[in-house]
Amino acid sequence: MYAHFTNDVYNFLLPPLLVVMGHDFGLTYTEGGLLVALYLAVSGLAQTPVARFAEKRGLQKQMLVAGFLLMSFSVLMMGISSNFLEFVLDSAVLGLALSPYHAQAIGALSSAFKESSRGGAVGLHQLGGNLGMIAAPLLVGLLFAVLGLSWFDSLALLALPAVLAALFLHFALRMPSDANPSVGRSPDGRKAALMALSVVFFLAIAYAFNAVATRAFSSFAPSYIDFLTKNVALSELLTSFVVASGTVAFPLGGFLSDRMGRWRVVAGSYLLAGVFYLVYSAEGSLFGLPLLFAAFFFGYMGSAPALAYAAELGPRGMANSSVALVFGAGTVGNAAGPFLVGFLIDRMGFLSAFRVASIFAMLAAFPLLPLRGARRTKGSSGHVES
Repeated sequence: MYAHFTNDVYNFLLPPLLVVMGHDFGLTYTEGGLLVALYLAVSGLAQTPVARFAEKRGLQKQMLVAGFLLMSFSVLMMGISSNFLEFVLDSAVLGLALSPYHAQAIGALSSAFKESSRGGAVGLHQLGGNLGMIAAPLLVGLLFAVLGLSWFDSLALLALPAVLAALFLHFALRMPSDANPSVGRSPDGRKAALMALSVVFFLAIAYAFNAVATRAFSSFAPSYIDFLTKNVALSELLTSFVVASGTVAFPLGGFLSDRMGRWRVVAGSYLLAGVFYLVYSAEGSLFGLPLLFAAFFFGYMGSAPALAYAAELGPRGMANSSVALVFGAGTVGNAAGPFLVGFLIDRMGFLSAFRVASIFAMLAAFPLLPLRGARRTKGSSGHVES
């Protein structure tokens, strides 16, 4: 939870920084959306190859440590940048830094906990990440609006937590793993692995559709609320309020999926998230923020059961790669959402762009339909049977 907290501070750091970039460096919403899309796309595309590399060589812990050190470096790079092209490079490095975490962490949890309690364990782990999401805009508001620090001084301070997390992981963490370097080497093994991963692919598409909407809203909620309030500190505080829904949603989704089944919780929460995103896009005032709170709640609620489901549906010995496929697809969806919505905001305004993002959230439940009749074999990770 501590490592996930730190990781997601950096994962959600750039959206609140876009407010400062717009004021200090004149970045447009399209450019801001591109920066967010870039680091998420790099992270998403690198997830599976990084996870498989770590699985085959038993380097899960080392990859986690390297990722946090690279996060710190990318933020320091951002602190000495002052134009869009420099920020593009910073964003790409940040994306590479974020790529090792989730697959290694969820894979380790999948190995450490049996199926009856795995969803709850992943949910508590996700809670740590949600606290990081909440902390990111609060830290930006504190450093820039309250303390009034410069761009470089603020980013230099924000680079420190990743170094502390790297030291913690190196000295204190023992990583359980189900990695099997020989899996998929024989023709039959490769065929079985591909068949199992093809089932995971449907889950990956659903996760990606939900991510398009969730990240689009979370990326531009600070800017939209700043547009309404004309107050940077208040916009960051209210953004933290709406994403705070995850403090309940992440662990609740995991615990419910242990009792009601992964499929029911993921499909139901994704559908409800789409409904609330659309209703908020029609309302759109500060008084409608509870609607956005509910939309984030259900969008987040499906996350832990979806990742636990991915670890269970994938082939034995490839839990990390299965999680990476789902989370990587979600991260690519995270990238597409801000890029699309940032482009549309400049041309259509905030609420019209938000309505487009809401459609993706409402479609997220449909790719799960082929998984409804799937059942899992017993064990920490097994093949799916129809």
